[in-house]
Amino acid sequence: MSEEFEAKTVEKAIEDACKHFGVEKEDLNIEILSQGSTGLFGIGAKKARIKASIKPEAILKKRAEEAQRVLVKLIISGDLEINFSVEINPDSVCFKLNGPDAKLFLAKEAAPLNALQYLVNKIVAKRLGVGPKITFDIEGLKKAKTQKLAGLARKAAREAIKTKKPVSLPPMPAGDRRQIHLAVKKIKGVISRSKGEGLKRHVVIFPKSSRFSGQKPR
Repeated sequence: MSEEFEAKTVEKAIEDACKHFGVEKEDLNIEILSQGSTGLFGIGAKKARIKASIKPEAILKKRAEEAQRVLVKLIISGDLEINFSVEINPDSVCFKLNGPDAKLFLAKEAAPLNALQYLVNKIVAKRLGVGPKITFDIEGLKKAKTQKLAGLARKAAREAIKTKKPVSLPPMPAGDRRQIHLAVKKIKGVISRSKGEGLKRHVVIFPKSSRFSGQKPR
């Protein structure tokens, strides 16, 4: 989001923009709207005016730094032996956890890891506003899980095509259902929909030849 700044000089306006956004000059997109003028003996002086916004990569960097501060405090308060690395992608930030206590976050289908991700995103959003998502992974856990869900989707799709009947998958969290839908989109001859409410919400895969083929997957 762009904002305008006025000052006696362009340099001062840029300095004000940096303080406002909490970043360095090189992290800003800057458009000079007016160079300003001193006028004659101070009469008719006009302020310099610029429009500035944070560069996308700077937004990610800033969110990563804030998330790192939150994560370090949580690790220290929990007296956990956890190390991490940060990977900044074009549209998200991923923290990769490892160390003796990292496995604690894998209990109950990685529920603690999902809770950590939710908490850190909430805190960062409260401090910096809503922005690119911050994700957490443990030694390739999410990649392996995505591959497992894709395999489940392919197996169910083959069954749906073979039997020409809908195939229901077990209830699963929203993130897992999304991975199933994404996998199904790559498979010809089937579509997917989420059905049920609350903890019973699950994915159903339909052959396109069924009466549900005209309905858009969710």
